[in-house]
Amino acid sequence: MSIKNRINNVYRYFEPNLIIIGYLGCIGFPLYFFVWHYLFPQPYENFLLRLFCGTLFIPFILKDHLPYWFLRYKAIHFIATITIGLPFFFSYMLIMNDWSIPWIMSFMAALFLSILLIYDAYIISAISIIGITMGAFFSYGFHPINSENFHWGYIAVISFSYVTGIASHYRNHIHYEDQLLFARSFSAGIAHEMRNPFSSLYSSMELMLDILRQKSDNKEGNVNELESIIRSNMTVINNSNETINLLLSSINEHAISKNTFQEYSIVNIIKSSVESFGYQSSKDRNLVSVEFNKDTNYFGSDILFRYVIFNIMKNAFYYKEKSNFNININVDINTNNNVIKIRDTGIGIPKNNLDAIFDDFFTHGKKNSSGLGLPFCKKVITAFGGVISCQSKLGEWTEFTIILPKSDSKSVNKLKYELMSKKRLLYIGDNNSDVFELQKNSFSHGYNFNTVSPFKLIDIPFDQVDMIIINLDSYSEHDYYFSKLQDKLALLTTKVLYLHRTPKALNLILNEKINYKLVNARKIENDFTDHICRFFFIHFNNQKNTPRSTTDTKSILLVDDNMSLRMYTGILLQRSGFHVIHAENGVNALKNLELSQVDLIMMDLEMPLMGGLETTKQIRSNKRYESHKNTPIICFSASLDEKQQQDLSKVGMNGFIFKPATKEQIFSSIERFIN
Repeated sequence: MSIKNRINNVYRYFEPNLIIIGYLGCIGFPLYFFVWHYLFPQPYENFLLRLFCGTLFIPFILKDHLPYWFLRYKAIHFIATITIGLPFFFSYMLIMNDWSIPWIMSFMAALFLSILLIYDAYIISAISIIGITMGAFFSYGFHPINSENFHWGYIAVISFSYVTGIASHYRNHIHYEDQLLFARSFSAGIAHEMRNPFSSLYSSMELMLDILRQKSDNKEGNVNELESIIRSNMTVINNSNETINLLLSSINEHAISKNTFQEYSIVNIIKSSVESFGYQSSKDRNLVSVEFNKDTNYFGSDILFRYVIFNIMKNAFYYKEKSNFNININVDINTNNNVIKIRDTGIGIPKNNLDAIFDDFFTHGKKNSSGLGLPFCKKVITAFGGVISCQSKLGEWTEFTIILPKSDSKSVNKLKYELMSKKRLLYIGDNNSDVFELQKNSFSHGYNFNTVSPFKLIDIPFDQVDMIIINLDSYSEHDYYFSKLQDKLALLTTKVLYLHRTPKALNLILNEKINYKLVNARKIENDFTDHICRFFFIHFNNQKNTPRSTTDTKSILLVDDNMSLRMYTGILLQRSGFHVIHAENGVNALKNLELSQVDLIMMDLEMPLMGGLETTKQIRSNKRYESHKNTPIICFSASLDEKQQQDLSKVGMNGFIFKPATKEQIFSSIERFIN
């Protein structure tokens, strides 16, 4: 793990307690000047040094109100403050006070406090060595000190206490991490076993729908009712998979992960949630209504927000047998906030229970309820920067109110700025003004910026960036180079932003398989960088799913240990004109590659004998499979976290599809890799 990641992990681990430490530091340092100078006089005191150290702790108190530029350095500031405020200050004062007993005790207390604040043994060792070395340098180096009270035994006792403290605290943290890792592994294993049968069922239903569509086209009877039943079951499977994803998310993160937050339409997400909810009957759908005055975007996760709507609806439907029951979702977009109210005419909630419904494990009036749904909903809405509350009238109604900030509000912009430090931007072009502007603002906005010449694109890691900006004007006279570039980009899911200033650039033919957005650079020049940064957090939805022609047969190697899923997906592909070769694991896949030439490989990750990652490594590096060295490989997996997605790219996989996937999702991915 890099030093930067270690520092960020240490900061995140202790961030919830920063305000307390901030108050202790900024008040304690100057306050104890009066204790040691007047109440219990010591040989040496330094009010200015104490004031400086106390000032360093003030940002901890103001952590939610700091300017944007400071957020990029908050973890470094935390480490610097602890280094100066604890090992440096207390070692310096210990030496300046000639190793007096009060300062030996104070120094020991400071070491133990620093160990409690920073669990990482490498970081705490580093800051202790740096801080104590600085303390000794500034004391012995600038002051003629005769240490009459110094005894080497002090060093032995302090060293023993220090090493023991680090070892004990580190061991406790390792034990905690081991428990968390076990929970993650255990839950991931269960999730994988649950998703596999779901994926098989989903694929079989996709196949049934495909057959039904053909019968409908041939006018072989009315199949609408059967199709409706199948789609309803597919919705239930989708809901189940989303629930699994959310449970895994809550286990894998101390808090809601915000790395994938983007802007989404409030009304579209609510409507899709209402339509895809797992109703017990078609009549239940008629009990839900959606009203809105207008639409706008919120900043967050679509899956998590959908879960919030699902959970509130599920709780309401528990009492659907009450006469005149209905659920009304009202979206009110006003000047200050986005307000969503979800009201049901169920039995209501007693007034004395309203304050507790968002507490963990609290449940009221329902059997077999864990009491974790609404607390998780509150956690989600809080991560979005919003608030959720509940009002109710017993026997008549219950209303949940969700208030989400505007997507351009100060709080959301602050969150976006924090996330920008993890974004990577690549500029391809020869416009020096663009490069200068992006380079200049990469420092203040925090994103990682690189640029390459439009005609030198060898071994560029396109898949390791979050967005690629291409200056179309650079290619207006070079169709050949632009075509080669697009061939590379068509194999990626990365966002591509095409900038143009001249009409001639619009004559270039854009590949619809690329996830792109076309922007007139002249229209955003007044606020160039801010506009560019916004594109990190919005969808590029231009891609088209073109029906595949059956006249040009392509071969697909389908590798999966789930026989049912492999069979149904294979039939679906064959009905669309592909030649499908089956393999139940990586070993058989490699054998097939020696015997047959394929145009695409779709491969699961977890399989017996040889998994997807090891198989891909063999294909990309072993000379026995030289003819397939550049064959596109799509990972077809039930679960992929952020680290696994990075591993796919490192071993040479070109993309991934989550199970279960719709027919449109499967063919959209295939079309990106097979011309």
